[in-house]
Amino acid sequence: MLRAIKNYSMIKTDDRIAVGLSGGKDSIVLLYLLAWLQRFSHLKFELSAIHINTFGNHDNQLLQELCDNLGINLFTEHLQRPDDLPPKSICSACARLKRGAMRKICQSQGISTLAFGHHATDAAETLLMNMLINKKLGSFCPVVSIPESSIQIIRPMIYLTENKIINLQKEFELPVAEHHCPYEDKNQRSNYKKLLKNISEVSGLIDPELQIVDALENIDNSNLYSNVMANRS
Repeated sequence: MLRAIKNYSMIKTDDRIAVGLSGGKDSIVLLYLLAWLQRFSHLKFELSAIHINTFGNHDNQLLQELCDNLGINLFTEHLQRPDDLPPKSICSACARLKRGAMRKICQSQGISTLAFGHHATDAAETLLMNMLINKKLGSFCPVVSIPESSIQIIRPMIYLTENKIINLQKEFELPVAEHHCPYEDKNQRSNYKKLLKNISEVSGLIDPELQIVDALENIDNSNLYSNVMANRS
């Protein structure tokens, strides 16, 4: 995480950072690691958490207790999701709605940075999905600005695999909130998780997603077709 934070200048002194806390293992581990870095590393920043409830009136007590134990403020909001969202794009639409709700909380609380729990496995899956579904070469960025605001999004776990995060959650016995999305069976990401596993078996690489993240940082611009086309036009 320190390498990612340094490489992409994710955290500056006195930044006010909020973790987008879904309650799943990724965001829980991210919150715990950032709290650890805040306490023991050279980084000096304020830390809080934001939870957006989109699955009904579930109990947030587990998340509140975790934040209380870490000495972190938790901001929560219930988001009423429209019933007419298209099934094929419901995941991306829901993500946009939650991000908008988090942006409003950040603006009202003077928070400058939103930290998301996306990791190397997510980045690799997104790249494969973009290539094979959207015919686009790219994944999400480690740091990105939210349009029409001064808030930035950071992803400090881009060099951590999902398996590493699972091991961390078990090692530190971190609680995980079981908030299951009713549309999770429509999510295509699970298919690309299987594809990554197949790549691992064929290549002999234990963590091919780390190679893919390295490739995203090592672009051969001279052999990108779009650049060649632009130079010849």
